[in-house]
Amino acid sequence: MDSFKTKVGFSKVYRITPANYEKQTKKRRSYVLEREGRDSYYAVCPECDNPIQIIGLYKETRESGRKPYGKHHKGTIPYLAKYSEEDYLECPFSNSKWKKTSGRRSTSSPLANRILLTLEEQFDRIIYILKKQTGLLINKKLAKEMLITYLKNEGWLYKEATLNNLPWIFGQCSPAIPLFGRMIQKNSELHQVIQENCPEVQFVPASFSSDYVQIKNQEGMFVTLYFTFLNHEKCVVEEEIHETMDFLVFRENRLEEDDIIFSKTLPIESVYFSNLALSKKYEDNRNQELLKLAKNMIHLYVSK
Repeated sequence: MDSFKTKVGFSKVYRITPANYEKQTKKRRSYVLEREGRDSYYAVCPECDNPIQIIGLYKETRESGRKPYGKHHKGTIPYLAKYSEEDYLECPFSNSKWKKTSGRRSTSSPLANRILLTLEEQFDRIIYILKKQTGLLINKKLAKEMLITYLKNEGWLYKEATLNNLPWIFGQCSPAIPLFGRMIQKNSELHQVIQENCPEVQFVPASFSSDYVQIKNQEGMFVTLYFTFLNHEKCVVEEEIHETMDFLVFRENRLEEDDIIFSKTLPIESVYFSNLALSKKYEDNRNQELLKLAKNMIHLYVSK
């Protein structure tokens, strides 16, 4: 892997370079340990939260053929990261032949519990990202419905779920949801495509903002539209993880190609998510209603 974190949990990810490593760790003893008479350098895997060793930090290695890289360390590093075999085995960086699998983690997975805690702490940002990428207004009522479904389905235990893709896996946990009566961003790509392909639909200006319109049926006409998040794709290319999720709007009929009104592949932008969530300059813009909602609903599921 070519990136690292300095602590477990939701935190920023950095490219592995001597300058980045030194700046972020200050080479403190929790990161630098003496092994076999020489210093070894450690950090945290950006995907599975396990300890990693930085190989070739100050010299090129024959094994890598390039400058420094991260390699999982199969053991706990005190005061840095506790090793979890389960989370290691599901990590894309654990095996060069890794492929995305379905299924669930056990409830004892440390990573799963951190995902749930991050959902509670960053719920408003998660909803904001989905709204921004799709053009769909996810209000408090809809956010609550999606959160109920996520908790019911134990979405934090999905093997493909990580701290980095949390907003998009959260969306995927819900089945298709009716679009009728919902607000979408005016003149967005979603608005334009529905307008062009669904003559049965009319757009009523929102009363609270000129930036949104409400989806309703034309008088005497009828169509039922749904939206859904699906087709999560994930692969490792040259030590970097590439992920996408599809957002679809479709008619109620059989789900054939002609029934799909709108399709957009959403990039899973983990750096954008972390920058938004961890930057102090956005703290004054937090949606306190959504945070209170998440706290009231999620705390019962978090392992203590």
